[in-house]
Amino acid sequence: MSKQAIVVIGGGIAGLSGALSAAAQGCQVYLVEKSDRLGGRAIDYCCKATAKCNKCSACVVGQHVMQVNNNKNISVLLSSQVTGVEGSAGDFRVQVATPEGAQNINAQAIIVATGFQPFDTSKRSELGHGWQKGVLTALELEKALKENGSFTSAFGPLRSIGFVQCVGSRDLALGNEYCSKVCCMYATRLSRLIRQELPDAEISIFYMDLQTFGKGFDRYMVEARNDDKIRFVRGIPSKVFRFPYEKLTVRYGNSLTGEPMEEGLDLLVLSSAITPGEDNNQLAELLQIRQDRFGFFAGDALEPVETGRSGIYLAGTCQSPKDIQESLAQGKAAVSLAFREVLKGAAAL
Repeated sequence: MSKQAIVVIGGGIAGLSGALSAAAQGCQVYLVEKSDRLGGRAIDYCCKATAKCNKCSACVVGQHVMQVNNNKNISVLLSSQVTGVEGSAGDFRVQVATPEGAQNINAQAIIVATGFQPFDTSKRSELGHGWQKGVLTALELEKALKENGSFTSAFGPLRSIGFVQCVGSRDLALGNEYCSKVCCMYATRLSRLIRQELPDAEISIFYMDLQTFGKGFDRYMVEARNDDKIRFVRGIPSKVFRFPYEKLTVRYGNSLTGEPMEEGLDLLVLSSAITPGEDNNQLAELLQIRQDRFGFFAGDALEPVETGRSGIYLAGTCQSPKDIQESLAQGKAAVSLAFREVLKGAAAL
């Protein structure tokens, strides 16, 4: 009996979770990652613990990277890409381009966990990212906090910070009508993290409406609202500029009164949308799987990890916006379904 094999495309948290789950069941895993490191975008997320753990799960990512690198059942192929797929469930022949040359892999199943692409903020140039000093994305803030260890070390003792929600999400003009799901919570967690370090800092969160997906998130949001230094402002900025002022000036309309407003800030953070990966079209054609109208890989309504093609399954944000915990769970679910439908039968041959 030959050993079962599975190819996992993508080394982010969903791919890591799927790889570890398959390896734990004795499967040989080939983890294909196009960048030169594992962890995906989440490897740059900072811990958001204040007086207690706030369950952001950022710490889990590094732990999974270490476990994958130390697992003898997992072969990690970095700076590599799948270039061809032949065969069918139980007997796939996968061609992978690696720095050492082409590699052919025989596998019974394939897990697609290629992650997401952050929204291109140049499409919302009025918000100033890339050309106004003091405007950055939430991903850039996370990375700066992780690399520097604290907000003050990264930016100094600022007094006024703003977050703009739904940048690229729920935007009819852009065709992105969907909610990116995680932005309200990470902005609130980051706000409370900054407030713990800078008790006098005032934080404004500009929002359309607030979404609190996940267990306990609603209570967490209530606690944030009770902080007199965190202000939730219902109104999305229409313009951000500095000249002729020293501070960033954020211009927005109060959505309740329609009144035009301006506010001066030291730093403005854009909660940018989770959008489909830049290689999704090419990979969908290669694997012969479907995409939804936004460009994410299309899962089944009742079983999101299914692609409609037997033996190929989805995990993580390549299928839709989701947080780390959901991506972890979906990675395991994809492997579980693969074993139920393909791998168990192949092992008996």
